[in-house]
Amino acid sequence: MVFDRISLISIYDALKIVQDNDGPVSDILLNRAGYSNKTIPRIATLADLIVFIEDKYPYQIFNAECDCVTFNESIYRILAFKVHVPGKKHAVFVNNIRAGFESQKEIQLNSISVKKIHKLFQVNKPLELLKANYVCFPYIEQPGNYISPCDYTEVITNKAYDTLINIEYRKTKRLDFPKSQLK
Repeated sequence: MVFDRISLISIYDALKIVQDNDGPVSDILLNRAGYSNKTIPRIATLADLIVFIEDKYPYQIFNAECDCVTFNESIYRILAFKVHVPGKKHAVFVNNIRAGFESQKEIQLNSISVKKIHKLFQVNKPLELLKANYVCFPYIEQPGNYISPCDYTEVITNKAYDTLINIEYRKTKRLDFPKSQLK
């Protein structure tokens, strides 16, 4: 759920820049790469993407001393989207299906948008490295009848997990994504 949220919010941030510079973004096609590759139904608009993130992947509030927040992790990748440039008859179709920026009408997009999209298509590499190397293992002693389960839990983590949670995941708690839930 952590990697899902981080990757989705980075996708939203890039598409928001494109929408602000060039025009409305629509028909967003995403792929969830993890234990299996699964394409989800197209998301119509950026507002719908926000709803999807908030409903499926709200920010998890947890106690790092006795709990791992990672569970069934995947990384979302953007495969395609359309940009409706004002004054143009047809939308600009951008795809990432072959792991790179592809569009016949790249010239119609703002250069800042194109750079941001290129960066978006490459952003998963550091996230994939964190995913491959993180460790979070909660070890629970058998305490019998206890009051606080946190008193009997030891969480074993490594630097990659600490970087993931304390830097990357904390960036996803923002005012434009206010929904939180207790783990």
